[in-house]
Amino acid sequence: MKVVFRTDASLQIGTGHVARCLALAQALRQRGATCRFVCRDHPGNLIERIRQSEFEALVLPMNTHIDHYDPASDQPVLEHAPWLGSNWQTDAVQTKAAIVDFEPDWLVVDHYALDQRWEASMRSHCKKIMVIDDLADRSHDCDLLLDQNLVESQSHRYNSLVPLHCVSLIGPVYALLQHQYAELHSITSPRSGPVRRILVSFGGIDSQNLTKITIESFLALKRSDIFLDVVANPASPYLGELREQVRSHSNITLHEGLLSLAELMVQSDLAVGAGGTTTWERLCLGLPSITITVARNQQPIAASLAQRELIRWIGDHESVTIQALSEALDLEIGSPGLEAWSIACRELVDGRGAERTARIIGLSPSTPIRLRLACLADQQCLFDWANDPVVRANSFNPAPISLDTHERWFHSRLENTSGSKLYIAETKDNLPIGQVRFERRGDKDWEIHYGLWVGARRMGFGARIVELGLEKLRENHPEVRVLGYVKPKNIASQSIFKNLGFSCVREDTRFVYILPLYQSNSSHFFQGC
Repeated sequence: MKVVFRTDASLQIGTGHVARCLALAQALRQRGATCRFVCRDHPGNLIERIRQSEFEALVLPMNTHIDHYDPASDQPVLEHAPWLGSNWQTDAVQTKAAIVDFEPDWLVVDHYALDQRWEASMRSHCKKIMVIDDLADRSHDCDLLLDQNLVESQSHRYNSLVPLHCVSLIGPVYALLQHQYAELHSITSPRSGPVRRILVSFGGIDSQNLTKITIESFLALKRSDIFLDVVANPASPYLGELREQVRSHSNITLHEGLLSLAELMVQSDLAVGAGGTTTWERLCLGLPSITITVARNQQPIAASLAQRELIRWIGDHESVTIQALSEALDLEIGSPGLEAWSIACRELVDGRGAERTARIIGLSPSTPIRLRLACLADQQCLFDWANDPVVRANSFNPAPISLDTHERWFHSRLENTSGSKLYIAETKDNLPIGQVRFERRGDKDWEIHYGLWVGARRMGFGARIVELGLEKLRENHPEVRVLGYVKPKNIASQSIFKNLGFSCVREDTRFVYILPLYQSNSSHFFQGC
């Protein structure tokens, strides 16, 4: 598999977009993918860091004369259009030239200055498109969308912004972190006892110099018994000033050019930082934090996390004072509740978001699958699948299903082992992709139902799941008749049943497909299973 990433870092953009793309690229490489980055030559870019991570990075030139207005378009100029260093049309042309020899399976775009116009223009140069977003402020033409944040109405805020076929991966379970965070998550204990070490990191360039303000706030406490680890970017315009500021304080250490904060986070009891990508790293390792937002898009995320008492948000960079930050530090240093806070942080993020996303991107018609009996942990997954618009449209009762109704139905199916068989289809690395269910109807008849997760459609999995389900049923019930009820408009299910040897009987409003005695005429479905 070949994957191209179109993303940027700069003094204005920050480093978070490239950081999370690198995390995903590393997870994809572990699965055998070849990845290429396409980045513009902004001041403060991370092109060398990408290359140090052993990925190819192609560089687009800066355009000093940019006209973002498109007279042929009735859409307004995007708020973040100036962050691109070009107009979107020129960027598309240059990106196509950079990947024409690569022929990628996936194009991953993580950029606030690009929308469905750019994405649509790239369709002929890749098989599928993935968008990584936080803002939900523009439309996308993509097959997969990932938003790792925790905000109000997160489950449906992209509904009108992406195509119906788009798979949405929403929430911190998909937080794109470097692989070592998952490893450390499993072995790092929750924080307890007094605060002895504080980590200060505002990521990227820290253009507001909040690092200096934090150091001053800490020094005001006169706590020589507490150590301060300060992280600075070598490209920071304030680096010399920070070096001078910490020079005479033996309990303050300045770290420059770190590729990862993971080890320092594990050693720390408390952190002070911004509300960007590093937020999810701190949560993953159970590190309580005082947060200062440095961009408008960070504010709703910080508000949501603060409401859940997962961070202490003391405001935006424009309003935070040395005195307010000093008081916040003093309060948390003396707080007895760090352990409960740390445990709550760890429960939200496990560090495996990049791995989960890589599994989804890597799904293909040749992916081996297997069936297992459903368990209690599958309840939410099945609820989401059942309320998928395509599933509801193909159901004889198209009304949405409430969570209470689903819970009662699901538990009854698990308990009725003699009259119901509910199987989950999954890949060998435990990615659920669909379900097949059999309901007993009398002594000899069983009714079949099946469904696919939206991300597994149009790959031939429907036939494979039904075939495997029939095999499972016949293990304990070899001489039964299997019935499938299908709407006339559901051509896909009709085709699957016909190809598997079912005969068709027409009723007034539906087709009935009947398999009287099991005969497999599709053994090729088992290849790789």
